[in-house]
Amino acid sequence: MNAQVAAQRWTPSEPMAQVELLDAPECAHALQAVDALRERWTRRNAAFPFFTLGAASYIDAALSRHGYRERARSDNPLLAAHFGWLLERVRAKLAALLGAPVEWQPHAALPGFHIYLAHKIFEQPIASVHCDSQYELIDWSGCGAPDFGEVASFTLALALPRKGGGLNVFDLHRAQAQGLDNAAFARRVRESAMTYHPYRVGAMVLHSGHQMHQAAPGRDILPDERRITLQGHCLRAGDRWYAYW
Repeated sequence: MNAQVAAQRWTPSEPMAQVELLDAPECAHALQAVDALRERWTRRNAAFPFFTLGAASYIDAALSRHGYRERARSDNPLLAAHFGWLLERVRAKLAALLGAPVEWQPHAALPGFHIYLAHKIFEQPIASVHCDSQYELIDWSGCGAPDFGEVASFTLALALPRKGGGLNVFDLHRAQAQGLDNAAFARRVRESAMTYHPYRVGAMVLHSGHQMHQAAPGRDILPDERRITLQGHCLRAGDRWYAYW
């Protein structure tokens, strides 16, 4: 994929990077842990089977910053206990790609999971076109001065439908969309070139969250298929990056 770079060092001004992180047995091991914690999944839509495991700032902090912090305090120990090996693998790879130390954001949620079970609705482009600015909802006290221009988002695919899954990225930056009303924003999105970036199971994608993007719809999803990804964001503060969800 031309827009991706198989880099060992990456900055937010560069194209999307996709790097191998887990082999097939490791993905299966992580999925077993996700399934074992099904009672802790949070259903995020009453009409179709979309769940999260862990606190998600774009949902929970948008509703209540206090509620998000409480959910993170509850879910972080669970994630650390069951996915500590996976989180450390992600943290170490992020540090290598970003060329600086990476720590977990002390006031935020650990990276968690998006879980989409089979449903025909996911073959439609129902996901929002957005940029990632959840850092505006996070408490950065004690982390040094946050640089809101140095941000990144990452996704690690653990399971995908047989016909794949990925990310639609639009040639539209956050700065170009600021101040637009809903109608003007929708028009700019329609007029912007879009590139589809397919995920690979076991590979982690790293991109600037400031470029408009959208979870791409699936194709011909079978009843036993699902899309499960580990999700998170990074922001630079001082001499290091802080990762969270």
